[in-house]
Order: sequence, then C-alpha cells, then structure tokens
Amino acid sequence: MSGRACLIVNPIARGIPPSGKLEMAIAWLESQGWEATLMHTGGKGHAIEMSREAVQSGCDVVIACGGDGTINEIANGLAGSDTALAVIRGGTANVWAKEIGVPRDPVSAVRLVSEGRRRRMDLGVVEGETGGPSRAFLLMAGVGLDGYVVSRVPERLKRRLGAAAYVFYGLRESLRFPSRPTSLLIDGESISADLLWLLAANTRSYGGVIEVAREAVADDGLLDVYVFEGRGLRQKMAQGLRILGRRYDGARGVTCRKAARIEISSPVELECQVDGESLDFAPRTIRVEPSALAVVLPATDRRPLFASEGG
Repeated sequence: MSGRACLIVNPIARGIPPSGKLEMAIAWLESQGWEATLMHTGGKGHAIEMSREAVQSGCDVVIACGGDGTINEIANGLAGSDTALAVIRGGTANVWAKEIGVPRDPVSAVRLVSEGRRRRMDLGVVEGETGGPSRAFLLMAGVGLDGYVVSRVPERLKRRLGAAAYVFYGLRESLRFPSRPTSLLIDGESISADLLWLLAANTRSYGGVIEVAREAVADDGLLDVYVFEGRGLRQKMAQGLRILGRRYDGARGVTCRKAARIEISSPVELECQVDGESLDFAPRTIRVEPSALAVVLPATDRRPLFASEGG
C-alpha cells in the first residue's frame, strides 16, 4: 500500500523523538512508494488547520507526533473524512499510542501506515451553548474535578514532571474542590448530583495510569459515562479509593451508564477537559459521533478496545 502521508510534529511537545529519527521515518515511507511531507505546528490550534488542509489536498494518512493534545487537534481536523490518523509516540502521556500498542521506535510506528489495519471509530463531542463552540475528543472528556485540575496545572510543571504533575495537583486540589450541584439528562434519564466528577469515556485508560472505563469500546456508538458524587473529605476519599481499587460499579454515590448523549445543567461554571486539554467554554452537552474517525492500528494486536469483528 502507498499513497500520500503527512507527518505533523509538535516541536515543543515533551518527549518527541529527535529530528534524525523522524527523518528516518519519512525516508522509510518514501522507500515504500509513499509521498511523505513533514510539517511542524506553530501554536495552539495549528494542527487542526494543518490536518484539514491535508484532507482537502487528498492526503491518505496524517501521522501525529506530539502528545494527546496534538492528537486531539488532528482528530478534530480529520473528523468525518476518509483520511486516517496514525501516531508516533511523544508528549506527556500519549495515552492513545499506549491504548493501541504503537511501537516506541518511530520507523516501526510508521510501518503501520503500510502494514497495519484501518478501522473507523467513534468520537465524543462536547458542546457549549446552543450555536456556540464544540470540541471532539478521541479518548475522554472530564467535567468537574479533573477539568478543574487540568486548567490549573502550570505548563512548566507538566514539562518537568510529565503525568506526575497531574497526580500531584489532583491529590492537592481534590481535598478542597467543592462538589457542584448539577442536573444531568443521560439518554433521557434525569439525575440530580452533587457532582465531583463526570467522566465520558470513548476509550479505557485514564491518563495512561488506570483503566477507569474498563469496558469501553471505541466503535460501539456509545460513551461509557461515570458520575461520581460526594460532599466533604470523607466521601471524597471514599470515591478516590473506589477509583484506585476499581470497585465503583454499583457503589453508593456512583452512576455508571453507556449512553449516546448527556445534557448538563448547573448554576455554577463547570470546568471541562478533553483528552487532557482544558476547554475554554462550559459544557452543556456531551454526545457521541459514531464512526467519525479513521485510525491506523497494529495488524496483529487485537485489544478489546475495538469490537471483535472488522479488519
């Protein structure tokens, strides 16, 4: 298989491969008959524009090299098209690369462009006020505590500590984060909650650390929704222990559902993160967009993230 490939690199992302390794990856693609282009992002949102341009120019594959934020931007740019997303590992956590088993070596990673398999997967979409902004997510959207934490972790600390920066801030902020009175409509089911954390998951691994949504399937047309409630230090600690021990299904103060649409209403501003990046608008709706994105996967790896059937 050959065609046109575009490698989009976030040059300031933590842990990206040296330029020589990326040039070797490009050279391998060209040796297989691919027309390959390497481009660098110039700031926030640039990867969305670049990937949209790649679609318009007839590119077959866009290869993301950066963190989950870079991958999220490219997924937003490719959504609804036939141009597939592939990845080279980089960034703070790169949860998506870990989820699907992408090799660490850049040349081995780009070999999947020719030798891997392609599948279509769902995307989640967070929407603000009617007619307002929206943002797709590949992995997960979090409302409440983790949205609050992500919005406050200093960039310099992320670069220095990586994923540990979120753990440090999360432990500190969770002790003083107030639950938020929130009304939810989950596929028509009304729920009133003292909300600590709402997680809408399209994939399984949270931050590359723990499988919170351990039964999520990325191509089933549904999101795995978890609502964690609680007031006071004791209830917060109990919820934290449930999450760490993965003993929250059916627990008091926890609601678990598979759903296609969540409507959110609260008298206070709710923070939200998508794929580890803070949103600059309050979430009003979270919904699934079935089969919205084509992705490149390892040919022989059959992880349960995708349905068993399909190529």
